[in-house]
Parts: sequence; structure tokens; C-alpha cells
Amino acid sequence: MTATATIAPEAPSVPEHWRVTPEGTVPVSDVARTTGDYPAVNYTVRRCGVPVVDQGGHGRTRYIPVSEALLLVAAAALAVAAGVALAQMYRAIKASGATVGPDSLTIPLTLGS
Repeated sequence: MTATATIAPEAPSVPEHWRVTPEGTVPVSDVARTTGDYPAVNYTVRRCGVPVVDQGGHGRTRYIPVSEALLLVAAAALAVAAGVALAQMYRAIKASGATVGPDSLTIPLTLGS
């Protein structure tokens, strides 16, 4: 069984303040501003296997795929609700086989029998 959250068609795919590149990546700092927890996002990107696609600029800005950024935002919201660390929630979501589509986030749920 899976649970799917769908964004309304009129809603933007990503927060409007994100600086999405033509390659479909976004700076980690934009994701951190969205979640409000830069240290947790930074730790998760560095330690949990979030693919860094590019690094550039004076401060070595790291860019991650938009799909990973959206998973991080979802994980941050769920982590707050569950009272766990962002990194822990991100790992759990990734391990479940979560996918991000153009207008949906699908997280497979295993329900006990």
C-alpha cells in the first residue's frame, strides 16, 4: 500500500524563492531556508548520501536535484511531527523507496497484518 500526497495543479512545483537551475538542481541553502533548520539540512546532505550534483561559486554552493530537495522538505516536516531528527527521517523515507513525480510524493507504507 502507498500513500500519495498531490500538489494542487495551480501550485508551483517548488517554493518560489528556490533558485532552480536549468539542469533541475537547487542550492542546498534554499532548501535549508525552507525548512528553517540549516544545520540539520547540511548534516543530512553531507552524511546521508544526498547526491550533490555540482558545487560552484565563491562559497562553494552545493546543488542537489530538485527531487532530493523535495524529499528533504517532506522529511523535515515529518521529522518535526514525529519528534525525530531530519537525517533519521530522510534515511527512512529513502529506504522505503519514496519517489517524487512532477506533482506528487509517493511514500510506500508497510502496514502490519
